[in-house]
Amino acid sequence: MQTIRIGRHTIGEEMPTYIVAEIGINHNGDETLAAQLITEAAKAGVDAVKFQKRDLPSLYPQELLDSPEKSEQAFQYMIPLLKEVELPEASYPRLKKQCEALGLDFLCTPFDLKSANFLNDLGVSAFKIASADLTNLDLLEHVAAFGKPLIVSTGMSLWEEIETAVAFLRKQPAPFALLHCRSVYPVWPRDVNLRMINKLKKFDCPVGYSGHEMGLVISLAAASMGAAIIEKHLTLDRKMKGPDHKISLEPYEFKRLVRDIRITDQAVGKSKRVLLRGEILNRELFGKSLLAAQDIPAGSIINREMVVVRGPGKGLSPQKLPQLLGATTRRKIDVGDFFLVCDLPGEFLPESSLANLSFKSDWGLIARFTDGPAMLAHHPKAIEFHLAEKDFQLPHEINEAHDCRLIVHAPEYIGDKLHDLASGSEEIRRKSVAQTLQSLAITRELTPYFQGQPKLITHPGAMSLNTKLNPETLAVALARSVREIKAAIGDDVEFLLENLPPYPWYFGGQWKGNYFMAAEEIAAFCDQEGIKLCFDLSHAALYCNAKDTDLAEYIRLLRPYIRHIHFADAYGLDGEGMQIGEGDIDLDRIIPLFADYRGTWMPEIWRGHLDNGAGFITALQRLNKYEL
Repeated sequence: MQTIRIGRHTIGEEMPTYIVAEIGINHNGDETLAAQLITEAAKAGVDAVKFQKRDLPSLYPQELLDSPEKSEQAFQYMIPLLKEVELPEASYPRLKKQCEALGLDFLCTPFDLKSANFLNDLGVSAFKIASADLTNLDLLEHVAAFGKPLIVSTGMSLWEEIETAVAFLRKQPAPFALLHCRSVYPVWPRDVNLRMINKLKKFDCPVGYSGHEMGLVISLAAASMGAAIIEKHLTLDRKMKGPDHKISLEPYEFKRLVRDIRITDQAVGKSKRVLLRGEILNRELFGKSLLAAQDIPAGSIINREMVVVRGPGKGLSPQKLPQLLGATTRRKIDVGDFFLVCDLPGEFLPESSLANLSFKSDWGLIARFTDGPAMLAHHPKAIEFHLAEKDFQLPHEINEAHDCRLIVHAPEYIGDKLHDLASGSEEIRRKSVAQTLQSLAITRELTPYFQGQPKLITHPGAMSLNTKLNPETLAVALARSVREIKAAIGDDVEFLLENLPPYPWYFGGQWKGNYFMAAEEIAAFCDQEGIKLCFDLSHAALYCNAKDTDLAEYIRLLRPYIRHIHFADAYGLDGEGMQIGEGDIDLDRIIPLFADYRGTWMPEIWRGHLDNGAGFITALQRLNKYEL
């Protein structure tokens, strides 16, 4: 499905719903009222507001304009009304400027060629084509020639007319979207026919819904069916004079609509099956695996008697049993051991899977102390030990020299609290500083066994469950902590802060990030404190998804500060640590931004350490096609 771009918004299937507050003529010809409606639309959280522009002499015969009372009853009502509600042209630049100041796209419907020219000169982000003009090929061609996106309503049109209009638009130089619409005011639920949204999708363009019904439910239903655009009328008071007020939403209702559409967007998701972190943990806890029912020497041919199905779900899936039977083992498997992916025919043993890596930079692996020797056996150029609190009391098993770089990551927890250098609680802040210094001591203890200057990484903190924290207050606390840590470090260890995700999971629940996520605030803090960055690609992508900002520009701003990288894919707003190529990061666009990077980096894949680092190794193999 194709997408279109309006302002800073990408519009299309599986993108956030583009919400338009249709002000239309509900300003009643009063610029002050129009400005109030824009303000209320911004408060509601919409993406755009839309007006209407008519040059009546271009639309109707002068005789009708002069003497509407001589015509049919509908014109007797409508012509005087349209004269009354048309805004002066001088109002439009001021209203557009107000929209820009509030971060809203300014859209408008031209009903004639003269109005279209005026709006193009004004610099509108996109044009809306009214249902009545879907068959007006002259207007469609004229407006499309400006090259700006068109949003075309399909109310009061036959299916054959829609097909003709789409075929015509495909020959024009402007992208377009279609809106399902019923051009009656109000339209009753039985007549809305939302299934047309799916039928219109056959044209391979963004499809939305323009609602003239009463209430919120039908627009929410349209959003749940994947409508890329929702357009709904906004009024300050449904009792006001005018044809559209009665089917419009008042500000408090529009705010609810936007809120509920955003929730609906999250629930609708994308047509891609991705396991949640909780599901992965429960899969291990409650799932089943294929295990060895007896000791199996290397070189054995696996038969059914050698295999048993038991929990936990940490090994090869029982669905792989047909592929496993008849395979020749390439390793010794003890009774009760899990069968692994590498035991299947055609799969590589981890030890042989890294032989073809061609990275120019210092790639590495992440380890705990418990699996450190196994990860080091892969001969990475760098190793990153992720510490837990218990590691401060347990002896490590590093007792020989390794030809690789050392990175240590401080723990993320302090008992039942989060490690938080930006905490408003002085007790937690001090404990977090102390924990970082304990990590520093371990770093120095390990340094003689590795090459070069080691690096110490920590999360800044600044997370909350249900409350929004003040970024300025957090920045002050974090700066204080960083200065205390730097005073103890000296020049023998490089100290790095890691950029954070917007909605991380801790203690089985989802938290909210409040600081050290935006590229600008990270860069400003690094400049202020003279500190560098551990850049987590997955965290950055999730933040950019949440804020609808460009990940490439985000990286370009932070590139001068990066001294270590965690590579992983990401999905949506909270799907971090995904396997390379299985999320929604455009890796072919993003990874080349690091082509000249020659520092340390490693894949940080969720549960990547299992099966002797199989997840990390898969990530390295997939990244090997890039110049790193």
